[in-house]
Amino acid sequence: MIRANDDQLRELLLGQQQLMEEVCGILETEQKKDDVLSAVVRSSRGEHVNRIARLDPERVFSDAAIERICVNYRLRFLDAAHFKGSFPPRALYELRRLELRAQAPLKGFKILAPGACFRSRRPSIDPLLFIVVGPQHYYLVHKWGPGLTLFRAALAWPIRSLWHLTIAVAIAAVGLSVFLPNQAVGSLATDWWGGQRFLALLWSAMVLASVTAFGWLTFRGQFSKDVWKDNRVG
Repeated sequence: MIRANDDQLRELLLGQQQLMEEVCGILETEQKKDDVLSAVVRSSRGEHVNRIARLDPERVFSDAAIERICVNYRLRFLDAAHFKGSFPPRALYELRRLELRAQAPLKGFKILAPGACFRSRRPSIDPLLFIVVGPQHYYLVHKWGPGLTLFRAALAWPIRSLWHLTIAVAIAAVGLSVFLPNQAVGSLATDWWGGQRFLALLWSAMVLASVTAFGWLTFRGQFSKDVWKDNRVG
């Protein structure tokens, strides 16, 4: 009786071992598929239109919409081959789901992210993975990271274009001239609002404009509207 129980236990353990080996084999196969897909994404360059059935229209973005997002949040929209970050398993899972509805293997991957994500292997910040689904139309596959915030948009507002930078300098000059005390503008008059405020405004505008121009040229500043699709990521 004891021997029979031992035989049953041995068979049970053997069956569990076989099951575990099968599960490990399946997981290893799936991991290899993810590795291959990740390599394909990382080597993606150029435009390639993918034909995929039953796309969610709310995830389709035009080139103009992508440009607005990039300019507003100071982001780049480049080929996935330039991306230095890592792809989470969820992004690869979503790609494999799309492949089931595609007419051919997926190509033409794009990444929407800050420039830092294309220069170094630092933690990813707000990356969005796209694929090309039509002429100047892209499909959002997956988004990870903390998301695009109003704070980031506010920081990026002055460098959207020359016009935005000019307005930002003008607002700063007005604010500085308003809050400067009378003694600082060379007047001991008791009246706060007077000719000294106009002179303070002119002085503030000239100083801030000079500092801004010097810093912009020294650090080779570029406006967001000019670099959102610039692949010179160094």
